[in-house]
Amino acid sequence: MGEGRFAAPQDFGVGSGPLSIAVGDFNGDGVQDLAVANRDSNTVSILLGTGDGRFDLALSLVVGDSPTSVAIGDFNGDGAQDLAVVNSFSSSVSILLGTGDGRFAAALNFAVGTAPNSIAVGDFNADKRPDLVVTNGGGSNIVFILLGQGDGTFGTALSFAVGNGPRSVVVSDFNGDGHLDLAVVNGGSASASILLGAGDGMFGTAQHFRVGSRPISLTVGDFNGDMIPDLAAANFDSRSISVLLGMGDGGFAAAQHFGVGSGFGCVLGGGPSSVAVGDFNGNGIPDLAVANFDSANVSILMNSSPLLRYLGRSGNGTK
Repeated sequence: MGEGRFAAPQDFGVGSGPLSIAVGDFNGDGVQDLAVANRDSNTVSILLGTGDGRFDLALSLVVGDSPTSVAIGDFNGDGAQDLAVVNSFSSSVSILLGTGDGRFAAALNFAVGTAPNSIAVGDFNADKRPDLVVTNGGGSNIVFILLGQGDGTFGTALSFAVGNGPRSVVVSDFNGDGHLDLAVVNGGSASASILLGAGDGMFGTAQHFRVGSRPISLTVGDFNGDMIPDLAAANFDSRSISVLLGMGDGGFAAAQHFGVGSGFGCVLGGGPSSVAVGDFNGNGIPDLAVANFDSANVSILMNSSPLLRYLGRSGNGTK
């Protein structure tokens, strides 16, 4: 088994202020490519993989004002991967339809709420067409659902209330009914909002669960092996990761908090800015990787704790 080491980094130029990255195959050659949202240049950079760990010179695509998040889906059903980008300052979503050869058509723009900052893809009305969910952090405290029409366009946005200052959204089936649900972390209310999907594009009233202070990133995984999706939130101000174990009915156990970076529990400055799931020691159990903004490092949380595996199901963690 490998030692998990990495070679020295290779750098590839993109636009100004890169803020979000997604991995896909944009030219159909079976090699992974990259799409990068560049906040300060109002572009998305496409880097086509060459198959040897390198990438061809980036193609620059114009989107809206201050793109902050990018996601991948086939929005017009032609088998080629397309891009969806949220633009914070222009309060829009840009759809870039791929041609299958690494190129993209000019952006189609759809209005959403104020200062959108995160986007995810899912089929929320079971019509086999990808839809979008967008968080809006500009004081509106809502998420928008845009239902795909199958031709690269989207219907009028539907809005659903969440907590204060939504920052990140993930999609999963939290109550096991076969319909996709939403989880959103709210930076202003130190909470995670769960919206259970009805399968027709509609969602129920949000349930709120406590996490740490100013959560700004969220990921989903099965951290205790019970086949029920759990959540991990990165809390910027409290310099911690909150793990919420799913109950299988859409509820979650009270959050357990794990310090990362420097100064765990300190309310000044800031800590973890992003959290992701991966199996970093090859034992088949999901671990966590955390990017720490202030301490300029990455924390790896190996999932070997009895707390994560055997945490009791008493309490639901509701605010």
